[in-house]
Amino acid sequence: MAIQFLDERLSVHRNNSAGAEPITTTPLLIGDIGLQTVAAAPAGNSGLVRIALTGVAGVDIGAENTANVTLTIERNGTGTAGTGIVIYTDTLFLGGGSFDNPPISVVAGDFPPASVVEVGQIRYSLFISSDSDILLMGPAVFNGSASAGTT
Repeated sequence: MAIQFLDERLSVHRNNSAGAEPITTTPLLIGDIGLQTVAAAPAGNSGLVRIALTGVAGVDIGAENTANVTLTIERNGTGTAGTGIVIYTDTLFLGGGSFDNPPISVVAGDFPPASVVEVGQIRYSLFISSDSDILLMGPAVFNGSASAGTT
């Protein structure tokens, strides 16, 4: 079947580096999108949907500190960590020093089951947490697109 574009969404938690939001062991919601997939069913593409997700989060751990920072993406949660299906998780060790930390990037994909696609919308949420008290300075942006088909 021909490639079918379904939807594309953007969530902007912060679009600059002027923030100072605490990141702790409690996951902080920094991106939330709902991708429309209802058009896949009539085209016979419910089992051929693929989701592309990208995000970025700028953090400040402070000079001479270290932190393990975890980014997690969940499918069809409520916006609270642990309520959805985890489709991506990664923990990064950031070492301290007198340098700026570059923004953390995430790139993930999902092949949701046809039963999820046929509901008509899939919610994806991006969370960040840390084992040390650090700051979300920004930017913090989450993007997603949905398509279907095979050729």
